[in-house]
Amino acid sequence: MSEALTWVRAPYPVPFAAQVASPDLAETIFSGQMRAEDEPNWAASGAETPQEYAYWTERACGVACVKMCVEALGGPQRPLVAWAKAGVAAGGYLTELRADGSQNERGWLHSGLAGLIASAGFYAQPRPAELNEFPALLAAGRLLIASVSYQIGTALPVTKRGGHLTVISAAGLRGETLAALEVYNPSGRGKALREAAVIPVDRFAAGYAGRIIVVGPQERAQSL
Repeated sequence: MSEALTWVRAPYPVPFAAQVASPDLAETIFSGQMRAEDEPNWAASGAETPQEYAYWTERACGVACVKMCVEALGGPQRPLVAWAKAGVAAGGYLTELRADGSQNERGWLHSGLAGLIASAGFYAQPRPAELNEFPALLAAGRLLIASVSYQIGTALPVTKRGGHLTVISAAGLRGETLAALEVYNPSGRGKALREAAVIPVDRFAAGYAGRIIVVGPQERAQSL
């Protein structure tokens, strides 16, 4: 029998926030079986129209992570699209103009997301990190937002790195070796891969892009 995991957790209960208004419809929407505009609960996102909601369903991973971390730390509760609009207004969502005049969307800047968290009164530091740094950061009372492939929230093989963001709330150790991570994944296709999802470290590592945002209470800023 394999050795049981010992969990190192950040001391905050994380309220889950999905990219879609009805988390149980994530697979249906992201797989194209249902148009996001037809989501019956779209207005809960804070969007003004179904079309605005549909636009953000594919782009809201970063601000969903911001929402989860801010609320976990006792900060303000805001609708998902309100966070997205604030991030765009602050220059946190990167778009580039192509030669043909169309927009190339590069996505959320870690610095922009950190700025949103700071605007709510908390500390946020974007930086590179090795996976073996995660347990100590969590034990010190930090939440982590990590850049990883969306594929960790699916049944698909992990074939790419980055492009998606997820909250890390705990690290599972087998002895002194990191074996699993507990994540809150805003695009998770099913509950087991979405809220407090346990992802084996090898699978997570295959999609991890090497960058995180370290999040904590403002009074800890000097020690981070």
